[in-house]
Amino acid sequence: MDLLSAQDLISLSEQRGGVRISVLLPTHRAGPQTDRNRIRLKNLLRRAERTLREDGMAAAEAGEILLPARRLLEPAPWWQRPSDGLAVFLGPDGIRHFRVPVRLPELVAVGDRFLLRPLLPLLGAGGHFYVLALNQDEIRLLRGSRFRLDEVPLDGLPLAVWLTMPRRRAQVHAFVADRGGTGGRAVFHGMEEDTTALVLQHFRRVDRALREVLHTGSVPVVLAGVRSTQALYRQVSTYPRLVGEGVDGSARDLSLAHLHRLARQLAEPLLRGEETRAAGVYRDLRGTGRTCSDTIEIRVLAGQGRIETLFVCAGVPVGGAGVIRLDTNTGEIDHLGSAAVSTLRHGGTVYVVPRDRMPDGAPMAAILRL
Repeated sequence: MDLLSAQDLISLSEQRGGVRISVLLPTHRAGPQTDRNRIRLKNLLRRAERTLREDGMAAAEAGEILLPARRLLEPAPWWQRPSDGLAVFLGPDGIRHFRVPVRLPELVAVGDRFLLRPLLPLLGAGGHFYVLALNQDEIRLLRGSRFRLDEVPLDGLPLAVWLTMPRRRAQVHAFVADRGGTGGRAVFHGMEEDTTALVLQHFRRVDRALREVLHTGSVPVVLAGVRSTQALYRQVSTYPRLVGEGVDGSARDLSLAHLHRLARQLAEPLLRGEETRAAGVYRDLRGTGRTCSDTIEIRVLAGQGRIETLFVCAGVPVGGAGVIRLDTNTGEIDHLGSAAVSTLRHGGTVYVVPRDRMPDGAPMAAILRL
């Protein structure tokens, strides 16, 4: 799994012009079906090439555009660690791909921008949480959804530098001469160095790096570890959504499934509580001019930075034919993604919720800023 941030989504949304191809597919994590992941990607790239040819592009040019994506078909270590979905974005600026813990639709989008709507459940408030596991010798960051926990690979990210905990060191404290004989042995007694100050300093750096990795600080983080270690971390943490209670005990002794169940119970009140409060605010403001449920109008208002809170329906289907042309089809799906990303860009909050929890039953509903 890759760490997809709101900033990644915003960056992708700002890449416009030229030929841009989005390839989305569900992937299998384990078992014999994992061999089909690359086959499925290969077939989708063929579909993309066929679409480009149908739009009048020469075969050589289409092949050149898709070449970076076809290189992903070569054996690589990340293929051995698939998640539930794979998203590939290919354009004049280069290629980016993400393994994501959400079952993506199988489709290709071709146009002058990328199709981002299917990735919104990864970023909307209420959708996920993190677990920061503090063990004696190491720190791990795990990303949780309603269904599972996945360890976040941090190679190259700021937090990776601070994953190893400071070790205790034995110090010589005193010696006593052995009076039992003529040899005169010196017996040294040691004590463990008090590393509290060192650990606190280390945790301050972890806290700073964690905020760089998680960007907005809008996603709950649950601590897991022995209580004394959790207490030290809480002394220095500045993360705004650190959950008040943690999972007690060594996370090493828990299976991912058990850790997920315990952490999810702690994070759930924050995940659902704020969404419930926001829905209540929407209902209270209905009829005052501070709410809107018109899809096209919301997209315009979001671009102007006027959306404070946005609800996006998770149940809106994303294409039915397997190919979406975004340069000619600016329908509802494109409006949903554009409005959500614009809301995030301007510091608003996005909730991606089931249809039965949408405030007005429309594909989008928004609370406007004063």
